[in-house]
Amino acid sequence: MSDQEEQMSGQPHDRGGAEHPGLVEATNSAIVAVSASGRITAWNPWARHLLGYTSEEALGRPVERFLHRVTEGDLPPRPDCRILRVLRTGVPDHADGDSFTHRDGHPVMLAWSSAPVYADEPGAEERGGGAVAGAVIVLQDAAERLRIEREQHDRMEQARRANSRLALVAEITTVLSSTLDENEVLRRLVRLSVPALGDWAEVDLLIPDGRIERVAATHRELSPADIARLEGPLPPLPRPPRGPLARVLHGGTTMVISGDAARTYSDEPLTAAQHELFQTMEAHSVIITPLAARGETYGALTMGYSRPGHGYGPDDRLVVEDIARRTGLVLSNARLYTTQRNTAEAMQRSLLTPLPQPDDLQLQARYLPAAQASWVGGDWYDAFPLAGGATGLVIGDIMGHDLRAASRMAQVRNMLRALAWDLAAPPSTVLERLDAVMDAVSDAELATAVFARVEKTAAGSWHLRWCNAGHPPPLLITYDGATTFLEEHGMLLGNPGLTGGRPDGICGLPALSTLLLYTDGLIETRGTDLTDSLTGLRRHSAHLARLPVADLCDQLLKRMELSGEDDVALLVLRVPA
Repeated sequence: MSDQEEQMSGQPHDRGGAEHPGLVEATNSAIVAVSASGRITAWNPWARHLLGYTSEEALGRPVERFLHRVTEGDLPPRPDCRILRVLRTGVPDHADGDSFTHRDGHPVMLAWSSAPVYADEPGAEERGGGAVAGAVIVLQDAAERLRIEREQHDRMEQARRANSRLALVAEITTVLSSTLDENEVLRRLVRLSVPALGDWAEVDLLIPDGRIERVAATHRELSPADIARLEGPLPPLPRPPRGPLARVLHGGTTMVISGDAARTYSDEPLTAAQHELFQTMEAHSVIITPLAARGETYGALTMGYSRPGHGYGPDDRLVVEDIARRTGLVLSNARLYTTQRNTAEAMQRSLLTPLPQPDDLQLQARYLPAAQASWVGGDWYDAFPLAGGATGLVIGDIMGHDLRAASRMAQVRNMLRALAWDLAAPPSTVLERLDAVMDAVSDAELATAVFARVEKTAAGSWHLRWCNAGHPPPLLITYDGATTFLEEHGMLLGNPGLTGGRPDGICGLPALSTLLLYTDGLIETRGTDLTDSLTGLRRHSAHLARLPVADLCDQLLKRMELSGEDDVALLVLRVPA
């Protein structure tokens, strides 16, 4: 029967049909057989179950009416029907999930495979198959499998996002904890937050004197110049607060708002400034969360999306709040250390009294606090007249770098002054007595120091007696640039049971020579050999030997390339001509 006759009769011709109809009927997959012309020759019950059509409705009719995917209500041209490509090419095909239309109109997701059926021709088997006489199409319900796969994918994506955010939080915590500079902390915070958590971010900080300042901002598209114009002072915090930023800064909780939310309270100057920022950022969705720790609010972190379709859900809020809490702790620690540093530095400077200038001796001193707040506290210098007309010189360093070290330094300094005042004994004896007193009345454990007496002889020359308790050696620089380290060296202070004592040193001080006493912050730099640093100190001092004493101090501090990791005390004596 020809295709034309088949179409006119409405009855299928079983070319390419199933050879085992019982098996076709029993399987739980939809089996559809088609002829070379694409008309259905077999349609099992499971095909009816999946697509809703009975075999009477399907048999003898074009397969694309039942299996061809519908796009926007139209049937694409038959040559474009992928499921019929097997009739033209003889090549099997398959798809894991395509959408077909059920008889009642709802979509069904089916996986399918197609295989050609060849006509029985003499020698076809030897030729690898004859003409394509039809095809068998197997369909299975893919909806449940695809739903499970989609759920698994969603779970994996959620886990990936959760891990990614945990990694981001860990990275932000590590980066923020590496500095105690408030402004640097907040600049790093906004840089790390974009684009991971938004298209833009900014921080408004409550300054201790009551001002509010936008100290850091960034946007994924705006230039640094545009961002710089957004930063700076903001209007004061209104009371009572009404706008979103004002409420958060006033101790409120996290707020997730739209980009237009600030417009309602634009009569409030602070909120008007925030609304202006939202317009510049083209804010669509915004989250504002407090930077707070230990019951105090230090500022607010604001970030947002400029693109529609992006927003902040419950999980996003938790991440942003976690980051804000960690930032609040860093700010709290930074302010705590700054307070401690200022207190220690103030105490230290209050003890560094003006220097005497006896008998034409020139004395200059410098003190530089450590760059890190927690490293201030233990270095000191001192110079004072002694009974009998000599001048006492002290340079010292209490172990530790904090407010406690500054307090211990004050104790040791005052005890040394009292012991040295009227004790006409070698400097080593003074330090030996200081050891005993420290053990009895001070909580200072270990310290280094040099105590020296500068005396004028009856002939008008000058000489130096000194004792070194574990401190870097003083440097003597002559007017012509020759340099000598005064190497006599003894045990650290804090050893009351020391046996054998500490050696005393004595040397003459030539006219116009310079004596340099210093703490280890001048010469000790991480990664640099101490011998090289001492050599550098000697070389620079030789070049500066003829400068006025004040200039020598300033130039030496510049040339030594200080790391700022430790505080530095410097005491310089110039002998008259």
